[in-house]
Amino acid sequence: MQRVSVNGGWVDFREPEDVPERLRRRVTTMAGKAANIAGRLNTENTEEETLSIEEDDLKFLLEFNDAVAICLVMGWSWSEVQVTTDGLLDLPASAYDSIVRHGQSQVSRLLPNFGVDPDPKVITDNSLG
Repeated sequence: MQRVSVNGGWVDFREPEDVPERLRRRVTTMAGKAANIAGRLNTENTEEETLSIEEDDLKFLLEFNDAVAICLVMGWSWSEVQVTTDGLLDLPASAYDSIVRHGQSQVSRLLPNFGVDPDPKVITDNSLG
């Protein structure tokens, strides 16, 4: 757990590896689309162009950020506000932005590794007997 000072209060963040799968699953299923949208934004806009994003894509990215934040937040000093997506939206904007920035920095640690493990000791269906 990591306690971070935010907007005159504090937020307790879980380590990404400690996030319950029930919370992580939503982020995992959203991550591909979020990366696709972000990739389009990075390649379609030059410095001279104004950043342009479709409303549905913007809503999706906001929901993705909220889902990541809720995965990682264990608690906060705003006792009148529950740690839920709705509660997150009731925080001061500067606190929300700080929480989202922290979440963005942890996304890669939050996602499962779908690669093949070269360890020959890994249990396979055939070895379950």
